[in-house]
Amino acid sequence: MQISVSRGWCVVSKFGVTIGKMDWLQDRSSWSLASLDGKDLGSFDFVVATDKNIASQKVSGLTGKPPPLDLSVFPHLSAMIQDIPVRPCFALMLAFSEPLAMVPVQGFSFYNSDSLSWAFCDSSKPGRHVPPNSQSWVLRSTTEYASKVIDSMGPRKPSADALAKVAEELFREFQATGLNIPQPIFMKAHRWGGAFPAISIGGDDKCVWEKNMKLAICGDFCASPSVEGAVLSGMSGASKILGCLNLPSGL
Repeated sequence: MQISVSRGWCVVSKFGVTIGKMDWLQDRSSWSLASLDGKDLGSFDFVVATDKNIASQKVSGLTGKPPPLDLSVFPHLSAMIQDIPVRPCFALMLAFSEPLAMVPVQGFSFYNSDSLSWAFCDSSKPGRHVPPNSQSWVLRSTTEYASKVIDSMGPRKPSADALAKVAEELFREFQATGLNIPQPIFMKAHRWGGAFPAISIGGDDKCVWEKNMKLAICGDFCASPSVEGAVLSGMSGASKILGCLNLPSGL
C-alpha cells in the first residue's frame, strides 16, 4: 500500500502497488513516484515511507531493480538507513479443535527456553471470528534459535520439509511446558527473516524527518521494535507534516 498527501488536500491510497522509484523534483519541491513496473503514479507534496529497505540493496535481490530511494542523491541519509540490522524469528501458527483448558492465560513469555520466546492465543484478539469449539495460538521463536536455523539453511526460501522440522521443534517446546497441550489440527511455521530491527534510528523524534524534502521515514526501526513503536513513529511523522502545513496535529 502507498499513501501520499498531494496538493489540494487529496489523500490518494493505492493498494497492491509497490513503489519502484522515488524522485525528488527540486524545481517543483515535490516528489515523483513510479511503480515497480515503471507506471507513473503522480506528483506529491509529501511522502511517508515505512519500509526500512527503501534504500537497501536487499531490494535489488528481490526485484532485480535498484532500491526506490537513490542515496547518491541523499548521501546524508546513507549511513542511517542503508542497511538496518534486524533480528530474525520463526512464527508458528497452531489451531486446536478445542480451547486449551489447561492454559489459564491468553499469552505468556518463555524465560528459560532456547527456542521459544512467547506464546499468544490468537483467538483472543478483539473482533476475531472464532469457530465454535476451536482455538488458535501463535508461537514466536527466540532470535538465537532463528539465527541458528537460518545459518544452516542459508538465505534461500526454506523448503516445506525445513519448515515442518521447525514447526515440530517449536511445538515440542510448547508441549514441554507441562500444560497438557494436545496435538493441533493445523500447524504451520513461517520464517520471518527481518522480524525486528536491532536498532532505532529515529532518536527523540521517533522518525526520520527531512523537512526540506518533505519526506518522513517511519516504522518500528525508528522508535522501538514493536507495534507500539511503529504507531508512535507514524504519529510523529504525521505531526511533522501537519506542522509544515501550520495545522495542529492533535496527536
